[in-house]
Amino acid sequence: MTVAMLRRRFDLTREAAGVQKSEFQMRDLRAKAGTDKAESIGDILQARDQLGHTTVVMTEQYIRHRLGKKVTPTK
Repeated sequence: MTVAMLRRRFDLTREAAGVQKSEFQMRDLRAKAGTDKAESIGDILQARDQLGHTTVVMTEQYIRHRLGKKVTPTK
């Protein structure tokens, strides 16, 4: 799959879901992956490596600090 193919499928899926481009972009998935890695392992260095950053400072800017209690999914 090429980058263009992935981009087109992502755009079509977002459009089908009725989500505006300004509300959700491909890079949001990258930030979520970094956030999930940092939270699940408890080590920002692992998230830094996964995202390919050279500094923890950049990773800290990238990951999201979510508030609230985590719950398990319904299904």
